[in-house]
Amino acid sequence: MKATSPEADLDCDDGEVQRRARIALAAACEPGEAGLGDVIALHGPNATVASLLAGQGVAMRVPRAQAIGRRLADLDLDGLIDRGRELGCRVLVPGDLHWPTRLDDLGAHRPLALWSWGDANPRLHSVRSVAIVGARACTRYGDWVARDWAAQLASENIAVVSGGAYGIDAAAHRGALAADGVTMCILAGGVDVAYPRGHEALFAEIVERGVILSEAPLGETVRRRRFLTRNRLIAALASATCVVEAAHRSGSVSTASHAAEMNRPVLAVPGPITSETSRGTHRLIHSGVAALAADIDDLRASIESLALTPTSSDLTDRVSAAMREVLDVLPSHRRSSSGLSLTEVAVRSGVEASIARGHLQRAEQMGMVERRDGSGWVFCASEASDGRA
Repeated sequence: MKATSPEADLDCDDGEVQRRARIALAAACEPGEAGLGDVIALHGPNATVASLLAGQGVAMRVPRAQAIGRRLADLDLDGLIDRGRELGCRVLVPGDLHWPTRLDDLGAHRPLALWSWGDANPRLHSVRSVAIVGARACTRYGDWVARDWAAQLASENIAVVSGGAYGIDAAAHRGALAADGVTMCILAGGVDVAYPRGHEALFAEIVERGVILSEAPLGETVRRRRFLTRNRLIAALASATCVVEAAHRSGSVSTASHAAEMNRPVLAVPGPITSETSRGTHRLIHSGVAALAADIDDLRASIESLALTPTSSDLTDRVSAAMREVLDVLPSHRRSSSGLSLTEVAVRSGVEASIARGHLQRAEQMGMVERRDGSGWVFCASEASDGRA
């Protein structure tokens, strides 16, 4: 990127160019870069890019301005954006339709952009969501709790958020997927860089049926400090956070602390007093940071007052190909008084009944379908926006 690039033009008021400038800044800085968010808020992304490339002006309020400026100068922004398109990734910035507005609670430390890979809408699904996090070296007890609770929540159309690590994170993701629910995975590296490598198959399944998010650009490798900055995103994205198991010094404890700072519900699962992996959860409960989660009802209660309230723009959001197969066989609510039974939907769409039920339930929460007399399903979203005659 050069000082003559459109993204560094102080007089440019083109929204797409300003968006590209924000993406460039996100790709060149460290997640949660000190001072950068404030400068962008005051002067705009184009002026910030110009100042960083010139090594002077308003950007000098950013402690690592020179390092960011060098990275901007070396950045191939078009190549980065093209690679995302090739992979099927989207880049989200504040103000985009799919931008999860919960992240705005991070203030100056919110991400400048998010790389998103998968069909699930992060903004929509974060409205009713739970972060389930914990120890990598978890016990069988912790694995069971995370997997079972995630499956139950996902079956109730509550999205499960976690960080893709071994142990509790993986158990939570797999539990949600087993229930054909939505899970959102927040990575510390680029969404195209599988870490840990042993979870390549798991990440592929999440991309197919949920979404992987990262504020690190494509191709960016994992660095130790990025796990801690990533944890603030997990806490901000979810309606509530549940720590299943954690050692005394654990990244999961930092996730809980971030959630508590934003006044989000935090719960922790108790374990044996002899277990090292329960020392962190016990400390969270003892210090008052977390409430004790004796069973899944305690977790449900922490978000039960929240409702999924889609706007008209949500109804045109892109849905997965599998859900589209189910929706396409439904009659319009204007043309059918009874609708189709689950069995009829399964036969006409060719989708297994248990899977079709999950898609219908999610679409119902999105306001796209409704049930007639408690049994028949009809399509009720805007027919014009869906392209139906």
